[in-house]
Amino acid sequence: MHMNKFLLFIGISVLLAGCAGTQSERWYGEYNEEATSNPHDIRDAYVNSALLYGSENDDRNANIAVLLPMTGDAKATGNDIKTSVETAFLQKTKPNVKISFYDLSGDKMKRNTILQNVVATNPDIIIGPLFADDAKTLREIKPARMPVLSFTSDILALGDGVMTMNLVPGQSIETIIQQMQVDGTKDIIVLAPNDKSGYLMASVANQTADLYDINIQGLLYYNSETPDSIKDTAMRASLYNTRNAVNTRAREILSDILTKEKNLSLETQVSLNKQLEKISRTETTGKLPYDAILFLGDGEDSKALISFLRYYGVGNHDVALYGTTLWQHSDIASDLALSGAKYATLPEISEDFETLYTSVSGKKPDYIAAFGYDATNLALGMLFSSKSENAYLLDPSGYVGSNGIFRIQPSGISERALRIMALNGSGEPTVFKSAPTNFLKPLYNIHNIDLTHIPEQPISTRGIDPGDYINIPEYLRKKAAYKTKPIGTNYISETTENAQTSEPIQIYASDEDETISNPEFKPIKLESVSRKYLDNIEITE
Repeated sequence: MHMNKFLLFIGISVLLAGCAGTQSERWYGEYNEEATSNPHDIRDAYVNSALLYGSENDDRNANIAVLLPMTGDAKATGNDIKTSVETAFLQKTKPNVKISFYDLSGDKMKRNTILQNVVATNPDIIIGPLFADDAKTLREIKPARMPVLSFTSDILALGDGVMTMNLVPGQSIETIIQQMQVDGTKDIIVLAPNDKSGYLMASVANQTADLYDINIQGLLYYNSETPDSIKDTAMRASLYNTRNAVNTRAREILSDILTKEKNLSLETQVSLNKQLEKISRTETTGKLPYDAILFLGDGEDSKALISFLRYYGVGNHDVALYGTTLWQHSDIASDLALSGAKYATLPEISEDFETLYTSVSGKKPDYIAAFGYDATNLALGMLFSSKSENAYLLDPSGYVGSNGIFRIQPSGISERALRIMALNGSGEPTVFKSAPTNFLKPLYNIHNIDLTHIPEQPISTRGIDPGDYINIPEYLRKKAAYKTKPIGTNYISETTENAQTSEPIQIYASDEDETISNPEFKPIKLESVSRKYLDNIEITE
């Protein structure tokens, strides 16, 4: 679990390329971007370097240093990467290439000493480290032109030849928002963890949605793995209090008319009774001011959120559901409440690498192991290419790796092609849209992000009018007892002169003097409504 959290969260603070600024310029200064063509297969780049690049430097003695935590809390992930590095190296070894492993674990002082000692050996390329702090230290002490293929995504650790093989979560957000645009989504709310990763991902979502002309109608934070916080967030996201008050007011009007109006036609009585019966089956009434929800948390949090959302009257038949790559490590595929949801993820790990890795280690590889295999192949290809180190590593055409295509930007960011998966409750997600196979068309349009913390934004709505959800004779609407007005108004207005936003205007059900105007009104007891029954109806429709 600890290292799953690493893969999911350690790179959140680095969201998109372009933020490393000028510090990487010294490293790739001589690099001139060439025309983009189809990606090279990274598994062939070393073996076929002469064919690809014109010569093979067989006489060169090369040294690769690998920095990984092989003991301590992160040893499982460190050793998985070590296995993938050894697999790639032994598969394509040459006698003049030396690879050395270093256990980068322990306290900071110990790790810093290891890093200094490794740099002193002057390796041709370094694979690792795993974490951002070590990558930052390495960048400070190494020669500027010494390339490093790390596994962190922290933008503050990249540049000056420090690159990452890891997935950048910001690309996942842009990929899924691109899909929202294709799906015709216009208005969304965002549910994000109340922590640093959640703040940064919310910032990316906010700016990316603006680029793709999608309105964020609300941004709510919750405390991850905390049921009470998740429940409260789901209640607010569902606008339960407002929609419950609308339901109560609508039933009050229908009941009052039926009990107090003496000259109703039989047809009107039948209509009003049917409406009252129908509206009394639920606790909430009213259209939501959004048509989709973007979940920025992991699968477990998202499952809990959608469960509580259904409890409060909002399900996958009411709004579209979207997630990020954080869903790919969870068991969400069999959850019927998420049926129809889509999320961005890496392509499947290639069958060739999976078979090879499994035969060596006795278990299937995860994505971080695949990154290690690709890093080793990339390093070997660089060593025997006639190109300069940076020209090879930063090839704009990219490479076909063990789980899709990728290329490294001069800033150190690994740009990876993602696919869109869809859930159907069967236990197996399906590929809704395959990942791109080349970089001939830019995959991403966001390159510079202002990673400021965006405060929580209550859901913007002009309120819900109970009168819009009942049908009563026009002459009755004119009576004061049956008049209605929007409940739950909460929106930001703009003046045409200065376009400055005003404070949200909030009107709650308790503020509505007319909400319950008849003290004798006795609504149907909602305790008799079976939530299980409602859920079954929602699932089977």
